Amino acid sequence: MKQFFTLFALVAALLVPNYATAQHRAPQAGMRLSQFKAPAMAPAREDEEPIMDAPEGLLYDNMYATSSAYGLGWGDIYIQEVDGGIGKVVEGDDGNLYIYNPISQGYIWFSILPWIKAEPAGDGKYVVKLPQLYILDYGDPYYAYCMHYDEDEGMPVVEEEGEIEFTWQDGVLTQLGDKYIGLCDATADWFYMADQHIVYAPQNDEPLVFSFDDYYIEGYTMTYLSDPTDLTKTKERILDVIIDGEDIYMGNLNDNNWDSFVKGTLRDGKAIFPTRQYLGVDPYYNGHVYLLTADAFIDSETYSSTVFNYNLNDQIVFNVDEDAHSLVAEWPASMVTNIGPNTLQIINDYVAPGLVAFDEMPATPATPVLTQDDLMVNNAAGWAVIHFTIPVVDVEGYRINDNKLYYNILLDGEVFTFEPEAYIGFSSAMTDIPYKFEDNINFDIYMGNDGRHTVYIYNTNFNTIGVQSFYTGGGEVNYSEVATVENDFHTGISELDGTARVIDTRYYDLTGRQLPAEPASGIYLQRTTRSDGTTATIKVVK
Repeated sequence: MKQFFTLFALVAALLVPNYATAQHRAPQAGMRLSQFKAPAMAPAREDEEPIMDAPEGLLYDNMYATSSAYGLGWGDIYIQEVDGGIGKVVEGDDGNLYIYNPISQGYIWFSILPWIKAEPAGDGKYVVKLPQLYILDYGDPYYAYCMHYDEDEGMPVVEEEGEIEFTWQDGVLTQLGDKYIGLCDATADWFYMADQHIVYAPQNDEPLVFSFDDYYIEGYTMTYLSDPTDLTKTKERILDVIIDGEDIYMGNLNDNNWDSFVKGTLRDGKAIFPTRQYLGVDPYYNGHVYLLTADAFIDSETYSSTVFNYNLNDQIVFNVDEDAHSLVAEWPASMVTNIGPNTLQIINDYVAPGLVAFDEMPATPATPVLTQDDLMVNNAAGWAVIHFTIPVVDVEGYRINDNKLYYNILLDGEVFTFEPEAYIGFSSAMTDIPYKFEDNINFDIYMGNDGRHTVYIYNTNFNTIGVQSFYTGGGEVNYSEVATVENDFHTGISELDGTARVIDTRYYDLTGRQLPAEPASGIYLQRTTRSDGTTATIKVVK
């Protein structure tokens, strides 16, 4: 992971940007643009609003996006061939064409992504007239501008006004010409993100998804190398494995595609998994995820630190020991979960992975950890938030398979249903929440690096709130005890205690970076400290 710079140091670094074309990891969502380059402060132009919701019309969803892109990184401008972004197109009822998130598909900065408008030009062609207001980031406006490459400058330069032409035929969107769509602030100052040669095409690959009702799914503990400077250091991850004759399937290779599997073949004491298997869409990275196989090597030259790097190949081969119920891929055999199937945009990498069957038995999970201080209720706004930890052990302290661990939220003893009308990041109603599930759209459910879950409840009309986990391992369903706290909040957040007053309020973005002031819009965290020393952190959506 790249480290956070101070804004001052980062802006200074960007005054003379460095260019990089090296393979790198897929970036995370939810960053603020001002973390990377301070915008010129100016309001949006009169009567302009960004297009944040899909316009009315015929939607072409989950398309496969490619482009040639400049992207802003930590002190660098990355130049890359974007492969595997998520594209969408709407044939608008108004006759216009609307294009989803065309700027720097390889870089995701916002939890909700924008659209731009293309006007019909005849013969299947559409023209994007620029500039257009692209997005408001914490109240700061950013515009899509037309840009062209300037040989003297050695980079794209902004055009005051311009047009970019596309064709739209047989469900394929193709940019014509070599101009860029670039991201600029309100003064037309470029933010070092721009794309050309944009193509959105249908995504024809389908992920393999199995349920526990379809097959007997076993847990296997995968151990893999984690430190290129010390090959004795390892990490673990529990995978789902299905063995069906000569077919073998591995699942839970990517956090946001935990129910997708890849298929291999058992033959002559080997398990062989071919490369470029599709796992589905990862909304956190705005990309189509594939499993790629590769040979690892220790790279101390490409980056400022020593890393594992990879030469892609056609398959990974595991040695199978039926008696030990194990599969081992010897160094340098590796596999990665990746945005797109062609170039490295790594989400997870597993170097020299070895799998051994998890000794899975029916078990009663340990009680979730939830205290009175972990509950905050905002009666005025109509929501509550709780923080809790779900132990990944049973009541006797033994490790359980977290792929088969779930939890419920209970209001006054009744299981709460997360309805998609209130939870915009949910595609359907949910009551049983998988341990690893996160809402990557509106961040109503997420898990921190410390393993603590945060859950927002759009309901304050309850006396108690509880968390109960349940475990489906070993062919049984066993429930934990319920951890319950009282709803002691009877007024809004500013009046939580008749004696304690708010003495400090601070604001943070979703990465945990402190903001200089309360944002005018967006999603952010508000942390208050009261005179009795207690603190409360809530999410604010404006």
